[in-house]
This record gives sequence, structure tokens and C-alpha cells, in this order.
Amino acid sequence: MKVVLYGCTGQVGEALLNAFGDEFQWVLPRRNSSDGDLLNPEGIYAYLLEESPQAIVNAAAFTDVDGAEARTHEATVINAFSPRAMALAAKKTGAYFVHLSTDYVFNGQGNRSWQENDPVSPINAYGRTKAEGEAAVFELNPNCAVLRLSWLHAARHKNFVTALLNCLTDQRNISVVDDQWGAPTAAADVANVVARMLVSHRQGVSLNGIYHFSNSGFCSRYDCAQAVLQWLRENRVQWADKCSLRRIKTADLHSLASRPLNCRLDSSKLQRTLKIVPRSWQEALGATLEQCKRNGLF
Repeated sequence: MKVVLYGCTGQVGEALLNAFGDEFQWVLPRRNSSDGDLLNPEGIYAYLLEESPQAIVNAAAFTDVDGAEARTHEATVINAFSPRAMALAAKKTGAYFVHLSTDYVFNGQGNRSWQENDPVSPINAYGRTKAEGEAAVFELNPNCAVLRLSWLHAARHKNFVTALLNCLTDQRNISVVDDQWGAPTAAADVANVVARMLVSHRQGVSLNGIYHFSNSGFCSRYDCAQAVLQWLRENRVQWADKCSLRRIKTADLHSLASRPLNCRLDSSKLQRTLKIVPRSWQEALGATLEQCKRNGLF
């Protein structure tokens, strides 16, 4: 099955190619050409019509949350207009379309996990552009899948876990918010879900609509940082004994963009549909830290 993959160098895209490189006929558009330039939706649409794949996976996005406040138009083109073009091309060619989205489409209020049918209400520009992308995709092509994700991590990529490692290496003593809650989720596990969705489609059963996925359980950002520090100490990373964490609140950060506090996603719908049992966030985090260690990141 020919699959066009956008975001092949990102966390999920790289994980897909590493684990399932031989499972599908991957087509990787070039970022520096009209084939893969997410700031050129018209070029993407024309390319997909010509390529005519059996499936399209959009694992690319404008993910700089603070940057989206100042570069909202650019974020909108990448996160909304280009997915719209992909959805339209998928409809025209009959391709199956899987679009990756985010927990940031919600406002972060409350203390229960977000379900697929909860109304979106983003509180920052990044979340608004992603919500616009979801709406545009389904408006044009209801026969596709949107997979919302939370707190992704992978070695060799910019994310909370690798940023934390860098800070601990440089500063030793850092502050971490304790009022943002979610599930740290391995990009490798997301890649497995996307691959399962593609295989299901190939077998004649397409998952359409909105689905949530994260590793099981939940924690605060501070809890996650504590787990990272504990792993480092248990694995005898000597400088970790000199590190310490301090609790702060999200309001203390004075970030350009507001952050939702409750990022928990209810994955039960996807678990029932694909008959999967996600790893705990602790196990998945440990796997990423082990990969970071092998890659010489600490």
C-alpha cells in the first residue's frame, strides 16, 4: 500500500519509518519543494492528486506553542489549510487520511480525561489552529481519522523529556510546574497505533472519526520530571545525584501562550476499536530514556 507521509523527520514520522519501514510503500514529500511545503497547500493538493496514494498520514505540524502567538498566520496555514488540502485530495483520490492532532484543542479545565465528543475550546493560538484543522478536515472529508495525542516524547527530538535532560545537565537545579496534568506518551507507541490503523484500512476496515491516544495513567509535569530524575539515579548517571527539582505553578512561567492544565485524554474508544492495551507512561518513558542514553544524550 502506497502511503504518503508528511512529517517524516518528526517524532511520530521517524518512529513510523524506523518500525514499519518495510510494511508500506512510503512516499516522503520533500520539505523544500511544493511536494512537502506545508506553507503551500495548493502545491500539496496538486502533488497528492498526481501521486494518488492509497493512504495519507499527516504527522507534520507547527508545534511552537509560544511562536504560534506571534506567527498565527503561518501556524494556520500549516495546521489548518494544508490538512484541508490533504483531506480534499484524499476525497478526490479515494485515499485513507490519518491526521494527527493534539489535546490542546481543549481548554484544560476540570479533572477528568477528555473524550472525543467533548466540545473543543482552545485557549491559545496553537490550539485554535489545530482545532481549525480538525474542523476543515471533517468538513471536506468525513471518511478520515483524526488522532489526538498528548505530551509526546522521543529521543533526538525536542520535547519536554529531552528539554528536561538538557536543563538538568546544564543547570542541575530546575523548576517544574506541578499543575499541568497529562500522560507522557512515546512517539513509538503512537507510530504503532497509526500502523495498526493503516493495516486495518488495508484489510477493508477503516477507522473514521476522532480518536484519542496516550500511554496509560497520568501525572503532573513535576511528577514526570521526578520519574526522569529517579531513572537517571537508578541507572547510575553520576551527575543526577547533584540535581534537584522545585515545584512551581503554570502562572509563574509568564509564557507568551496560555497552557491548558488538564491534558488527560480518554483512549478507551481506540483501545476497544483496535483491541490494544497501551503501556503505562512510566514504562514508555523508561524506553525513551534508555534510547536517549544509547544515543549519548547524557
